[in-house]
Amino acid sequence: MNFWLASANPHRVEAHMALGIWRGVITNPAVVAAEQREPKGLFRDLITLAPHAWYQLRDAPLAAMLAEADAMLAIDPERIGIKVPATRAGFGVLRRLRDQGVRPMATVVPTGAWLAFAVAAGATMVAPYGGMLQRAGLASKHDEVEAMQAVIDAQGYDVQLCTGIYEAPEIATYARMGVKACFVWERDVERFLTQPLVDEACAGFAADWAAIEAALNG
Repeated sequence: MNFWLASANPHRVEAHMALGIWRGVITNPAVVAAEQREPKGLFRDLITLAPHAWYQLRDAPLAAMLAEADAMLAIDPERIGIKVPATRAGFGVLRRLRDQGVRPMATVVPTGAWLAFAVAAGATMVAPYGGMLQRAGLASKHDEVEAMQAVIDAQGYDVQLCTGIYEAPEIATYARMGVKACFVWERDVERFLTQPLVDEACAGFAADWAAIEAALNG
């Protein structure tokens, strides 16, 4: 399973990249706006710290989204990924980008039917928005992600879901479904990567090593 760090803060990205588990960073307009910086300069910094950084286009007419995508890809087309809102105009953007050799991500994809449209348009990754259905009382987020993964498997799509993790046990739940990628908000990294059982075992090892050293020095 591929893990992406949801953050646009260079200081926190640098600190968390040292953990060695992240494929790169994934952003949305909220985390980019929080940095209060011009996006191109911000993303130039991010790709010096992370192998890959996903940038989300604004919801706009097709030509405007393509122009924004071109401007961001010009920074480094190998390390900048483009997230496209799965609107009707966005489907056209996905197709144009894919035809240019770009492997875009579709975001704001709430249902299996919308997943099929996004893949047909050219998406190679999909950010499911099952939480929207759950908040509206229409479906369980986990059930909708499972249904989307079943569509991918049944159709043999060359596409990965990239779903948000809000509680650490969800990682194993989605992994069992066959989901290949997920993202973790940087605010949750410390909480998710603290495991009392691991700490307890390592404390025991430390005592054992202390006993070995005492015996050797005795």
